[in-house]
Amino acid sequence: MRITGGEFRGRNLKVPKSDAIRPTQDRVREALFNILAPEIAASSFLDLFAGSGAVGLEALSRGAASAVFVEQSRRHLSVLEENLKLVYPSSRPPATVIAADVYRWIATYSGEGFTIGFADPPYALGEEKGYASVLKTLADRNVIRPGGLFIAEMTSVQKAEDTPGWDILRDRVYGTTRLCVWRRL
Repeated sequence: MRITGGEFRGRNLKVPKSDAIRPTQDRVREALFNILAPEIAASSFLDLFAGSGAVGLEALSRGAASAVFVEQSRRHLSVLEENLKLVYPSSRPPATVIAADVYRWIATYSGEGFTIGFADPPYALGEEKGYASVLKTLADRNVIRPGGLFIAEMTSVQKAEDTPGWDILRDRVYGTTRLCVWRRL
């Protein structure tokens, strides 16, 4: 896996050796960042269920001012830390890594709202929990600021949910993957 665009384009990234992780494919990441192109410069980017950190690192490569990575698995966190060192070998990255359960973390969040949030949970978990309650929590706790974007990667058969306070901007299918983009009103 590699970074597909921006300052660090072409840098190879490590992927955790685990059945629990399904890295966002290069072509899906490229499509995602084509959608986000007008919004990414100087943004604050939140990568939930970060895994290897590929999406957040791509955001930094393409001009995000900062990124926060939230991941629960210790194995995935160690690979994420290695990837940060691969991309920023001699400098401190504009990134924070948080070891936490994503649902608990967003439910207790009390900081400044992010410009862009991205979630790529295990597909079964995303289908089980859905996104309506997640979007409600993101707004209630100001995890995503008004006017900000939230993107969910899910199976192509799962549907985007209409949620009060959010507008669905995009709903695109790429093979077996669906990307849904909401804007907080």
